[in-house]
Amino acid sequence: MATAQRRSSALWDYAAALVMVLGLWLAASPYVIPDAWLYDVTRLSATFFGGCIVMFAIAELALSPGLRWVGLANVPIGLWIAVAPFVSGETAVPAMVTSMVVVGIAVAVLSLASVVLARR
Repeated sequence: MATAQRRSSALWDYAAALVMVLGLWLAASPYVIPDAWLYDVTRLSATFFGGCIVMFAIAELALSPGLRWVGLANVPIGLWIAVAPFVSGETAVPAMVTSMVVVGIAVAVLSLASVVLARR
């Protein structure tokens, strides 16, 4: 029984680690995707919130299992990242918009799953 519980916990640790990688991509994407750095709100939002996602993912992995709820902070951040290009009206670079929407939804879903399902 303990082995199955550890295996399940490790699976959700991988989900939190994937959230961290997505946050790193989000922070770097305005500088990797051509012409994305030209749009201030998108660039600043991606860079700042990408760093926040990485910080909360590291905290979730480093804290004891009883304090893993800190990973839930990435859910609203992910949802904001998904809608930020449309709210700011900066949709001129389709690759950046697609990246932000996909990363935002993935961060929200994986963060929620890594906290809620790991507690079972």
